[in-house]
Amino acid sequence: MNKNIIVLLVSLLLAGSVLSTSVLASAEHGETEQQEQKQGPHGGFLLADPKLTLELKLQEFAGNVELRIYAYKQNKPINIRDLNITMSLKRLVEAPQNIQFTTEGDYLVSTQSINEPHSFVLAVTANYKGESISYEYEQHEGRTTLTERAIERAGIKTEVAQSGEVDITDTLFGVIAPTQHGTVEVMAPYTGLISDIFVSIGQSVKKGEALVSITNRETLQNYTIKSPISGVVTEQYLKRGELASTSALMQVVNLDNVWVELSAFPENIEKLAIGQSAKVYDLHHHLNTQGKVFFIAPMMTGGHIARARIELNNPDGHWRPGMHINSDVSVAKINASVRVKPQAIQEFNGQPSVFVRKNNVFEVRPVTLGAKNSEWVEVLTGLNAGSEYVTDNSYVIKADILKSGASHAH
Repeated sequence: MNKNIIVLLVSLLLAGSVLSTSVLASAEHGETEQQEQKQGPHGGFLLADPKLTLELKLQEFAGNVELRIYAYKQNKPINIRDLNITMSLKRLVEAPQNIQFTTEGDYLVSTQSINEPHSFVLAVTANYKGESISYEYEQHEGRTTLTERAIERAGIKTEVAQSGEVDITDTLFGVIAPTQHGTVEVMAPYTGLISDIFVSIGQSVKKGEALVSITNRETLQNYTIKSPISGVVTEQYLKRGELASTSALMQVVNLDNVWVELSAFPENIEKLAIGQSAKVYDLHHHLNTQGKVFFIAPMMTGGHIARARIELNNPDGHWRPGMHINSDVSVAKINASVRVKPQAIQEFNGQPSVFVRKNNVFEVRPVTLGAKNSEWVEVLTGLNAGSEYVTDNSYVIKADILKSGASHAH
């Protein structure tokens, strides 16, 4: 091949390479410049339009986060008093919120706090010197999306947040005891010798069932003493051949109903009242039942303890005298505008939070909590009634958000 042709071809290839490199560098420079332009002079994000550019800046101030808006025309700040902003902020599972602004210095500032997470869609209309310009902006934070298969495998369950009562409870310790009206000391009406005993300790007896046979010392006649109640023989004081006189022969206790003898300290007594409902459970949480406070002792013991009593139905005999229990006594009721299950609460970025769901999207909601018990927690702020929230295995959502690094990206 002719040397001149070879030289020409090499020159063309080199020129094309240089041209391609220049175009690529120019494109990269333009992309970098475009990325840099997304952040405004005050570090906020830009909503660009040839007529007017807005810079939106989330600023923490006095414990709240406010939204500040700066405006530029042809890269120069405008007189902020000539600008009027209408803004709608839409969050996942919540109704749109209208954000109001007031003038402050060289910017507009929201009159409402922009709560976390800063995950929202903004619809903005700017009115400037007779012109109306519309913008849209969207950013996500504290959010993750899971497939139906992942949701099912993780055992994630949800419920809808609603209003309802939250009982304020005071936990007291106590012991199961037989009732006074269900405890009978069986006596002999006449002095005599015990000729026979028909029952033993621990034996169940029916009302009218024969317990003891006694021979009257004066008449030498035998007579039978019968059980005055149905119950269990818990004590036997005398034996065959012993003399029965004025002392008790045995004790029969009916355990169909039992008492809970609660120990109440001064701080407990102040909150207790007759008629309050109480949840009673054994120390191993095998069983729980409901009762009501029917007695509060008028005097304290030497150990500064007062007795309070609850009566329980005990048809299957689970609540045995001498058993130690705990009791959550309802001392007040709160009508909560929003309440959630306790297991839904997770700590996220140092704040108590729940996770809301829309379709397959889950997002964190920092919340302020109020009254709580073992069944419900009152939510004062951060969650609206009607929102679907995660109840079971919410820690899976937390872990997935943290893993993605989307926990706090403004």
